Amino acid sequence: MNHSHRPLFWLLLLGGAIALSGCDWADRVRSFFHREEPGSAAVTIGNRTFTRADLQRFFDNRLSDFRDPEKADKVKSNLLDSFVEEKLLLLQAEQFSVQPNPQLVQAMLATIGASAAKREAPGGSAVRDAALERDVEDSLRVQQYLHDHLLREVAVSDEQCQEYYEGHLREYMTNDIVHVREILTDDRVKAEQILASLKQNKNKNFGDLARVYSKAPSASSGGDLGTFQRGDLPEEFERVVFRLSPTSVSPIVQTKYGYHIFLVEEKILEHQQRFYEVKEQIQEKLRLERERELINKEVEALLKKIPVEIHTASLDFKYIGARLSRRGGAIE
Repeated sequence: MNHSHRPLFWLLLLGGAIALSGCDWADRVRSFFHREEPGSAAVTIGNRTFTRADLQRFFDNRLSDFRDPEKADKVKSNLLDSFVEEKLLLLQAEQFSVQPNPQLVQAMLATIGASAAKREAPGGSAVRDAALERDVEDSLRVQQYLHDHLLREVAVSDEQCQEYYEGHLREYMTNDIVHVREILTDDRVKAEQILASLKQNKNKNFGDLARVYSKAPSASSGGDLGTFQRGDLPEEFERVVFRLSPTSVSPIVQTKYGYHIFLVEEKILEHQQRFYEVKEQIQEKLRLERERELINKEVEALLKKIPVEIHTASLDFKYIGARLSRRGGAIE
């Protein structure tokens, strides 16, 4: 299996499988929402019943960044739809006798174990969770099925990319970009002396002066701050920097941090990006869209054949998902 070609959809779901179940925030979210026994039946898909514990583990792995309890119903309903989607596709993977790559399974479990060990007290060790191991295997099995069967014919031609580019030119305009260096001092007199030296040497000694006199973290790299688009810099800096022409130096800019002098090494004005610059970006976008479309069609077809029942009495949230209701899934 070529693991470099993984649909984004399944990278996101698989990312949940390798997240640390039991991390501090997931525990707090679980405690906040927990109202039913974890062994309660939550979802029945075909002839398989999944418990609250199965669903909760799936949620825990994907709620690490969840911060708004008021949106819990919507967030968890979407996650429940994703859970059902994964299990439906898993049934298809089993129909094709797909097996996950054992080396990849072990590598991912080792990564999980290493991350978990870092959260333990010194000398502690992470206990391998059989349910988590099964989740990793199942996610990889589905990923392999998608790669080897459902999505293997997905391709985007250069002509299709060119057509998309020509129809979306405004999406591929660059902003103004500047490459900036900085000297920062605490003393205005010293800043004026530095400006005088720069003028005398036509700014060619900016990097040397930055290394000697600048107190900014960029001093060791000759004051190099990198590149910025309009909107990236504080307004007081942006007003000055974007007025400069390449190789020119700013007047002294005073802030609470001290006295700044900027050099614009390079300036690229807003322009239409050429097709060759964005071809790979467009190709990836179109490929992911087509993969998502195929996955959606597959799941819709499976929902027509395989009964899905949501046991709402066992859920700790109000199910407001649209897909299962629209497809006629049973909602108790």
